Amino acid sequence: AIAGVSQKFDFRMYVVGPFMWDKEQDGWRFKWNKNVNTAGGMVICLPPGTDDLKKRFTVYAAGGPVASLVLALVGFALFQLSAPATISYLSMQIAVFSLLIFMVTTIPFHMGGFTSDGGRILNLQKGGDASRFEVLVLKILAQSSGGVRPRLLDWNELEETHQLGQKLKSPFAVYIQSFFHQSAWDRGNLDLAEQHLLAYIDDAESIPDGIRGIVWLDAAFFYAAAKADLAKALDYWNRFKPSAIIPKAQVLAAEAAVAVLQNKVTDAETKIELAITALPNMLDRGNALALKDKLINLKSGVLT
Repeated sequence: AIAGVSQKFDFRMYVVGPFMWDKEQDGWRFKWNKNVNTAGGMVICLPPGTDDLKKRFTVYAAGGPVASLVLALVGFALFQLSAPATISYLSMQIAVFSLLIFMVTTIPFHMGGFTSDGGRILNLQKGGDASRFEVLVLKILAQSSGGVRPRLLDWNELEETHQLGQKLKSPFAVYIQSFFHQSAWDRGNLDLAEQHLLAYIDDAESIPDGIRGIVWLDAAFFYAAAKADLAKALDYWNRFKPSAIIPKAQVLAAEAAVAVLQNKVTDAETKIELAITALPNMLDRGNALALKDKLINLKSGVLT
């Protein structure tokens, strides 16, 4: 977190075990974290621009392993102070586990849909396709989180990122399909949007279980709001499992779109308004802009 803030990144989320703090429009909000994938600890800091991303993200990524190393040293120091037996034993446990975490996070590897901090840093520093891929991913995330709506993202850069991701077998490659899907839909090309959504769904198993729900949520909303296909919308909605990490606005939008097809007018209107109110809390500000237009169109359809 300190490393991210030092690089002028926007500090948005902090997770420790079952505890989660999420930065929303009116300030920080506490939530319970039920996602096992992130229970070991997670910080989300988003770059507000694309300037010098390679260097700045390297510092940010190094923050995790450095924090573990510092905690290990503190634990060993407390152990050496000959404190009461219980505290001494606990200090040694903290030191050993923190040292192990430091070692694991600095080793470059991919597992469970994530890349270790060491892997990200190595990719950025070694140049070539790996470095280019990491920089493109960071650029896309920076633009989208900074408020660039999906249709304004560079389609050629999305294609290059996807091709490099496939070549490198990166666990992040699957998420590019989501950017393709949102960009095509925002441009009004529903057939292309569906094509990329289906590709996203095909690779859903490679996404960590705790955040895989966003795939089913995107699918449910698309088939309800864009295709008016209640059967498919309900099929994907029933696969969705809530998670504190998934933006509330997107959940409400999907519920509203399904309610429209079920002719639950009052329920749909209420959830559309709640979704619009929750939009400023989304990490992806660019997608929030596009979602607001979809919700307004959905509301117009309900009222008519």
